[in-house]
Amino acid sequence: MKKILFDIAFVIVLLFLTYVTAEPLNSAQISAHTIQFEMGLKASPFATPTEANLVREDADVQVYRIKLDHFGAGRISLLARGPKGFLYSQSRTLHGLMIVSGFFTGEQSINLIGDFPNRVLVGFEYPYAANDFQKDPGTILQFVRKTPAQIALALVWLARQPWMNPQGLSVMGVQLEKSIYVCTGVNLAAILSENLKEYMHPVLLGPIVSALIAPTLLMDPKQHLPELNFSALVIQTDNDTVIPPVSQRQLWELLKGPKRQVILRGPHVNPDQVELIEQIQKAVLNNL
Repeated sequence: MKKILFDIAFVIVLLFLTYVTAEPLNSAQISAHTIQFEMGLKASPFATPTEANLVREDADVQVYRIKLDHFGAGRISLLARGPKGFLYSQSRTLHGLMIVSGFFTGEQSINLIGDFPNRVLVGFEYPYAANDFQKDPGTILQFVRKTPAQIALALVWLARQPWMNPQGLSVMGVQLEKSIYVCTGVNLAAILSENLKEYMHPVLLGPIVSALIAPTLLMDPKQHLPELNFSALVIQTDNDTVIPPVSQRQLWELLKGPKRQVILRGPHVNPDQVELIEQIQKAVLNNL
């Protein structure tokens, strides 16, 4: 169940995989506003910050745990790591990178890619954990409804921060000389079918998968990838038992801009795959 929900989460948020180009709103902010509109959040587009607790610091870096509240989307949890004093800076010079990764905690997310000077790394934490779905499968629908809304509200909050460069917000991408796109597959129907086939009768599989993906069809990356023309780095593993080969191939085929593929030896990426994560970090940095 945990790996199944990972893929639901991952595909929901892939819509936000983009780097910053537009003015006066960058594309990450535009994506946030689009999701807000589609989910009926425009009447109340802002979340209220209620907590900002310092988790740790050293001579150069501070890490804050931040809570935002919204009457419809609930409590939004973020972990932000940046240069010392960033949270209360008025400089408007820092760049922000929000990382949304499948059921990693905010702490695990910001540790995925290492440090970047003059950038604030923000790890998004999902409103539900995998254990919640095992206890009550009905929370899956709440998860699908709340997660995109929380991501959109978090992006809008980040864009309004006094330390944020007006064009400096990026989501699961890196705004440097190149834009790097890293994910595992597209086509939610294929991903869910692959992961659910061992748990239900073949006759029921198709209808159940269709019902689960119905709320997210417009967010499936296969709807948006052909429009992305930046340089792409696709990192995949050779023994991924979560993302089926058809989804991996379709991802590659849909990317129309300059692209490079890196195949790493290993399973699907999880927080406990320390060596594999280190290989991914090296692959990303080598392509910057």
